[in-house]
Amino acid sequence: MPRRRNERPAPPRLPTDLPTEPTSHLIAGGYVNGCTIRGDFSNNHLEGLVLEDAHVVGCSFIATDLRGVRMVDVFVEGSDLSGADLEEAELTRVTFTNSRMSSASVPRSRMRDISFEEVRLDDVNLRRSDGERVVFDGVNLQRGDLHAARLSSARFFGCNLRGVDVSEADLRGARFHGSDLSELKGGEYLRDIMIDSVQVLPLALQVFAGLNIRIEDDREMDCPE
Repeated sequence: MPRRRNERPAPPRLPTDLPTEPTSHLIAGGYVNGCTIRGDFSNNHLEGLVLEDAHVVGCSFIATDLRGVRMVDVFVEGSDLSGADLEEAELTRVTFTNSRMSSASVPRSRMRDISFEEVRLDDVNLRRSDGERVVFDGVNLQRGDLHAARLSSARFFGCNLRGVDVSEADLRGARFHGSDLSELKGGEYLRDIMIDSVQVLPLALQVFAGLNIRIEDDREMDCPE
């Protein structure tokens, strides 16, 4: 019998006792590794920044330009990336926890072994992103945009997915247990996913709406032209 592939994200591989990095070392195109990062970097231009083996604690990156950022083995804790631009980010073994990323723009990103735990991702843009072993646990993804995203075998556990756009998304193998799927957009594009029994009716209604299937008990009612 074939061995089942492990779909859980690998955690960041961080050394212990990381020194604190001076905030002035975070610059566009810079390379920072093996440190703890604290500070306010809001509205800065940090495109092309590379972070490796880093613990980001209590930082503010509100509306910061982080296009093309590369993160490898990074733990982001208690930080605010609301409105940040992470277009075409490359994220590998990164955990975001107890943080806020409302309205963050992360389209066309590449994500491998990523965990979002108790994170606000409402109105996030993840269009055309590509991910493997990505977990959303207790995340607010309300009104998020996953159009044409490829997140195979993703996990959405206990998430708020109200109004999320999954049109043309490839989420095969994904699990949605405990998540709110009401008002989902593009539900008819979902294939080969797993839901729990409570989610059957809410998801069915979204699929019916997308396929223009109407429910009417009166068989003599005139059909619309």
